[in-house]
Amino acid sequence: MFKEIDKYRIKIVKIINSNKRSIYYVPNFISMGPMDKLFIATEWLVGEALKDYILTYKTIKEQRKHSQEYLDDVNKLSIRLGSRTLSYINQLCLMEDILTHEYKRMTKMLSEASKNRINLNPVQDYKDLKNRFDPIRTFRKKVAAHIAYTYPRKDDNPETVVGSIYNLFPMNGGITVGNQRAGSSFPSQLPVITIFEWEEIDKLIFQDWKKLFIGKLNEIHKQCPLSNREFEIEVATPHLIQKNQN
Repeated sequence: MFKEIDKYRIKIVKIINSNKRSIYYVPNFISMGPMDKLFIATEWLVGEALKDYILTYKTIKEQRKHSQEYLDDVNKLSIRLGSRTLSYINQLCLMEDILTHEYKRMTKMLSEASKNRINLNPVQDYKDLKNRFDPIRTFRKKVAAHIAYTYPRKDDNPETVVGSIYNLFPMNGGITVGNQRAGSSFPSQLPVITIFEWEEIDKLIFQDWKKLFIGKLNEIHKQCPLSNREFEIEVATPHLIQKNQN
């Protein structure tokens, strides 16, 4: 998926002297391959979680509800689903971190090389994407990476602190984490997360990240080639762009 962004990559040549030049690319050559693998890994993780969930309930549907055998199987499913959900959350954050880094890097390098003739506004450009992703990021900070129970922050109230350990795994055969409450009068700061929101919510965020990159790179292509005494800016693979448009 993200490898398609590479077709729109921009080449920046830094002129050191008449015999020496340094070449840079935005986005970086090293970034989109791992991004593609993370995306595929996430698709696989969600698929395995769904298969496991369906198969488990298909297997236990004949068991008498609330029997010990039934409860044991449901508990084991919750453990597997919780483990997959924690991995899912971390993989999503890895992808967002890489995309954010590449966009900031692209902004800084193009601004410097063009002497501010090419200006992007990272905060504004991906503001909506960041807002849509905020529940995942919040859950990772308070549960999936360093739970508030063991690493409380100044803004974490007692409900959030206790809830952060309660919500490592779904409860009572559920599919969500973040909705288990400790019973205190404080409001929890934890969003409700499920690995099964991938297709309808989280996957769309990353598809829109891809659209953002390609859209902005296409806009910059219209200003290329661009040169000054220190830099030359050009489309890295114009033949691929042409092929993509035909």
